[in-house]
Amino acid sequence: MESIELVPGIGPELTRWMARLAVAGWTAWLLLAVAGAPATTRRCLWTVGLLAHLGHVFCAFHFIHHWSHAEAVLHTARLTERVTGWSWGQGVWINYVFTLVWVADAAWWWCRPAETPRRPGRALALHGFFAFLFFNATIVFGPWIWKPVGAGVAVLTGVAWMRRRRIVSGGRRPSE
Repeated sequence: MESIELVPGIGPELTRWMARLAVAGWTAWLLLAVAGAPATTRRCLWTVGLLAHLGHVFCAFHFIHHWSHAEAVLHTARLTERVTGWSWGQGVWINYVFTLVWVADAAWWWCRPAETPRRPGRALALHGFFAFLFFNATIVFGPWIWKPVGAGVAVLTGVAWMRRRRIVSGGRRPSE
């Protein structure tokens, strides 16, 4: 199989660092949500993570895929085949949905008071989707150094979810 390693240079490195910042933003949001930090602070971190993710997408398409959806699909297929043995590039569409969901959720949050809770089912679906994608991006498809980081975030997510389920706020479970 042909190698898909990225060539050295500022573009691929910037792409990787934007992905790291997106994961860091989401992880920081998660830690603050568990700690009960003010909603305005959490919303800002949520948005910082989103902006880093958008920067990652921009850098990936500019420096790696050369603004070609077909190249993004091919790159995704090669990476998926290297990891799973299955050449499937349509996972790029899942990444597109992820990006749209994050943008829509951040816009929803900024159009309301920061303390506005999400509906519990919506919150669970949203953060379950995010956790699944971050898990795959770090543990399954990420470089070896990301595996312990991703595993730690996965454990943190599970602990946060269990802890949030136990907290009673005003007679109902919190929805973040």
